[in-house]
Amino acid sequence: PYDLCFLRDISELQEFGSYVSRTAHISEPTIGIVNISYMTFPESFTTVDYKILKTLNRDARKPITDISDDVGISAKTARKRLDRMIENNLVNFAIEWSIQKVSLTTIFHIYLNEGTNMSSTIQHINEKYYGNVSYCIDYSNIPNFITLFTWAKNAQESQRIQEELQKEGFKDLIPHIYLSANWYECWVDQMLRSK
Repeated sequence: PYDLCFLRDISELQEFGSYVSRTAHISEPTIGIVNISYMTFPESFTTVDYKILKTLNRDARKPITDISDDVGISAKTARKRLDRMIENNLVNFAIEWSIQKVSLTTIFHIYLNEGTNMSSTIQHINEKYYGNVSYCIDYSNIPNFITLFTWAKNAQESQRIQEELQKEGFKDLIPHIYLSANWYECWVDQMLRSK
């Protein structure tokens, strides 16, 4: 099982790891700290920023006109505030998708050879498998390791992706097929409700 989460602070990692271990019955979970770039911004989130994030909380694909209507601001202002948050890596958007409706989702554990350039490898994967990559991530605490999340229309396409990846010269490639996914509220949802 996978548990992807956002912690408020690295000090929460030990408690979270213990929780996952108990709840999922995994005696020694591997916990990867995702390399996520972010920048600090001199101004904090405004009330308008929080309202924008709240309306996008369960559907990040919402059109800018719907966002502006929900928040009660012009589309231009909504776009400007949203662009500011995105450009400064202050937000991360996603949608809650259903695996059964999407088709076949496979997670590949990719072990790289020592000395492999992580950034160029991820860029290559994203470019070559563009239509099938959900996301590709590396970890600050697990060297030479990438997790690649892919989707395919059917088993044949998934097999083709795996066969192509096996030709890339990685040290090892281990596929895991997703059978189901659950989405849970977290501190971000609670924070947005309180604003």
